[in-house]
Amino acid sequence: MKIEIVSTKDANLLARLNHDVQEIHYNIEPEIFKPFDLENMEIFFQKVLENSSVTAYIAKVDGKSAGYMLLAENITAENPFKYSYTVLHIDQICVDSEFKGKGIGKALVDFAKKYAIERQIRRIEMNYWTQNTNSGEFFRSQGFVNFNERLFINVD
Repeated sequence: MKIEIVSTKDANLLARLNHDVQEIHYNIEPEIFKPFDLENMEIFFQKVLENSSVTAYIAKVDGKSAGYMLLAENITAENPFKYSYTVLHIDQICVDSEFKGKGIGKALVDFAKKYAIERQIRRIEMNYWTQNTNSGEFFRSQGFVNFNERLFINVD
């Protein structure tokens, strides 16, 4: 099986591929995440792709779209607390359920690593919802480690 990673500006394709991950998020936090809505997702991706620092990539297997990834180059300016640095942020990554367990996610992460090296970006960051344990396990298996934690409390 040959996995090909190609850039895309196809907002409709990204929206359709987003279905599975949006439903996972909706099931985890239904008070925060909305159920999947193709029309609104397509509008969202159209706007995201207008940002010059964001690039979308599709993973294809035998010509069929199997997943996608949004990469964003984020530059933090120097300030009294931090040096200036650039991060490649994996803003979204999703593998279609038909292709799970076939190396698509790994191919996308490997592509992000190569992308960062080519641009001399030394750090890749991403985040995931901790209730999505499969994502956490996957990203750790790809070498990602925790560097920060966000906490919340609901108050009435």
